[in-house]
Amino acid sequence: MKLYMSKTSAKNATYALENGQVIYRVDTPLKLGNRVTTIERIAPNHTPNDMHDAFNELAKIEWQVIKSSRINMHGTSKSVSEIFRRGGYGAYGRHRIFAGPDGREYRWKLGNWSSKLCLNDGSKAVVAKYHRPALGFNTGHSRAYLEIFPLGEGIADYILVTFVYIEKLRKDRERASRSGGS
Repeated sequence: MKLYMSKTSAKNATYALENGQVIYRVDTPLKLGNRVTTIERIAPNHTPNDMHDAFNELAKIEWQVIKSSRINMHGTSKSVSEIFRRGGYGAYGRHRIFAGPDGREYRWKLGNWSSKLCLNDGSKAVVAKYHRPALGFNTGHSRAYLEIFPLGEGIADYILVTFVYIEKLRKDRERASRSGGS
């Protein structure tokens, strides 16, 4: 499944299927201090004459500067330090390992161009991968998208929520390295 992003910012975009059907909406209003990202998922529409999409809240990410950020999902609020543990190094920081709702362990790898999610077992099978937009003479222009492979489709909601968090981390570190920061 490919979820095409309306913008390159993971925390301010809609995520749609190839046919244009929006599946997720992610919004992070500009505000001073700690921000909150709201992630919504399309809700089934059972009214035959109503052609409007309805969305239900899936998760919130409470971004913190001093203490650990929090992810609220399915009525549970956890700090990111409770959800993720660090493991290995990537171009833009430590990879993040977490246990999925299916009981398997996963590893977000923070690459220098994008992030990808793999099973954290001997197979290292790719579960999801972020593709940045391609610009070039031969490639034309393509939109950014999150590709979720069949192995991860059963936990797509969880993949999207953790992707929004991971991609913000990766982009912050990418910006810091371009500006000469740490």
